Amino acid sequence: MIHLFVVLCICLPFAAIGQLEEILPPVLPWRGKSLELIAKKNNAWITPTEQSDFVRTPSYVETIAWFGRLCAASDVLEMITVGQSANGRKIEMIIASLDKTFDKAALRSSAKPLLLVQAGIHAGEIDGKDAGMMLLRDIAFGNKRELLKNANLLFIPILNVDGHERVSPYNRPNQRGPENMGWRANARNLNLNRDYTKLDSEEVTALVQVMNDYNPSFYVDLHVTDGADYQYDITYGNVEYSPAIAKWLAQTFRPAIDKGLKAYGHIPGPLIFATNDRDFTQGRTDFPYMPRFSTNYGDLRRIPSILVENHSLKPFKQRVLGTYVFLEALLQIVGNESSSMKKAIQSDVVLRSNEVVITWVSPAKQDSVTFLGVESTLEKSEVTTGDYVRWTGKPVTQKIPYNRVNLPGVSVKRPKAYWVPATYADVIGRLAKHGIEMEKITEARTVDVELYHLHDTKISAEPFEGHFNVTAKVQAKKHKETFYPGSVRIPTDQALGDLIVYLLEAESPDSFLSWGFFPEIFSRTEYIEEYAIEPLARRMLQKDENLRNEFELKKREEPEFANDKAKVYAWFYERSRFYDDRYLVYPVGVER
Repeated sequence: MIHLFVVLCICLPFAAIGQLEEILPPVLPWRGKSLELIAKKNNAWITPTEQSDFVRTPSYVETIAWFGRLCAASDVLEMITVGQSANGRKIEMIIASLDKTFDKAALRSSAKPLLLVQAGIHAGEIDGKDAGMMLLRDIAFGNKRELLKNANLLFIPILNVDGHERVSPYNRPNQRGPENMGWRANARNLNLNRDYTKLDSEEVTALVQVMNDYNPSFYVDLHVTDGADYQYDITYGNVEYSPAIAKWLAQTFRPAIDKGLKAYGHIPGPLIFATNDRDFTQGRTDFPYMPRFSTNYGDLRRIPSILVENHSLKPFKQRVLGTYVFLEALLQIVGNESSSMKKAIQSDVVLRSNEVVITWVSPAKQDSVTFLGVESTLEKSEVTTGDYVRWTGKPVTQKIPYNRVNLPGVSVKRPKAYWVPATYADVIGRLAKHGIEMEKITEARTVDVELYHLHDTKISAEPFEGHFNVTAKVQAKKHKETFYPGSVRIPTDQALGDLIVYLLEAESPDSFLSWGFFPEIFSRTEYIEEYAIEPLARRMLQKDENLRNEFELKKREEPEFANDKAKVYAWFYERSRFYDDRYLVYPVGVER
């Protein structure tokens, strides 16, 4: 029985890989120059992934042990713990510095730019970890030491350490390798790349603390795609909250990265999301601008931030090597162009626009772009009554529609400050975790503010990422409001000012209100009985001609309202002085 169990354990992963190859589209042929980066078998620091010829990736324990030995043997690397997961696993970060500068204060104040690179936020998408192991090995004991001449590096090999250990060959059916893939979510089933604003998870909270402690000059989040087939193997991109940074990334960063990738035989491309989530007959569409996502959040903090999405249908070896080349080119360009990059960052750090865009929409007219695609056909399904997409493996170059999500939707005027009542200590605590500057009052203070009165509110029927989400329309009304000790005043005239607006504006899709942090305001606790509202309504109609006219108009325009006694009584109650003046009032004050 023991021998049979061992045989099954050995054979099952290979059976899974064979099954995947049977159902996935054909592999495009590739033999890039980056194959030369793989260590020889006799290299003392060959990585477990190279040792397996890129069939498997090392476990959490193997990875951390390997990095521990590497850092102990190298004078330019140091490994530190930056957090701990819900299951008690340590989140480790490697610091790489040619000057042997490992102190956080010294790294913050260094003239060299500081790069923060993370892998494994979605632990099944682990290419970045293995590429980082190879590159740091070559920096420490190979011929890549000069990459640290003009830049320092922070590298988190596995952010989602618990998801990394929920391992199976069956976790990601749309991805070619490795055989032992981790899980997308963390131990609490949270998608960490939806957590940057609400900070529910230990992992993202630790990452944001790294940003607060080290103030990195550049941020990269390494992923693998889920979607359709195309020729590009390494795709990457950014959002454009920060105009000077966006210009620098487009004009200086991208040409250098693309050149580096092409020199090693890779095909770089922009981030690609099929408009119909199926094929490219309707083109590609930008992803929404929301700071719940890693690099959107980084950009809103005025850090040049890049999302890398390796193409899941390319072999694991090709993806890892492409990531290696990307990271090498990243260190080179950021180091060589640090002066112009810092100038762009500073321009955006001091930016205080009067209007802050909190939602984005697409223009009426689409652009078109040249696309290095793969031929697809629609086939009649033998399983369903419809059809399905089949990718043929034949490369094609085509013009496709490009739907950019780049026009302002909802904009708000930047207030001087927000006031958060002491009763919402959890929200105040999360704001503090973002590194936001605030004044905590020690005595009661009465101030003139606007409060948003909500209407057309909708609460999701099912939870999303651990929360019941809220949408609402708002009407701002002036209030003289008393805030009690422990309440905070949060000025927007600070580097994280735009982030504050996104977190506290009621209509922002990533505000604490939208994430459901103020559920109490949706509950009524006082009511009026029928025997009281009937005479009250008659008296209100007798005394107020405008109210009478409004009531008659309401009945004419909405016959169903006139025939619903409960709605009629509720209408009068809402307009009476007995109505709860805090019901559906968002308690965060806006100081103009």
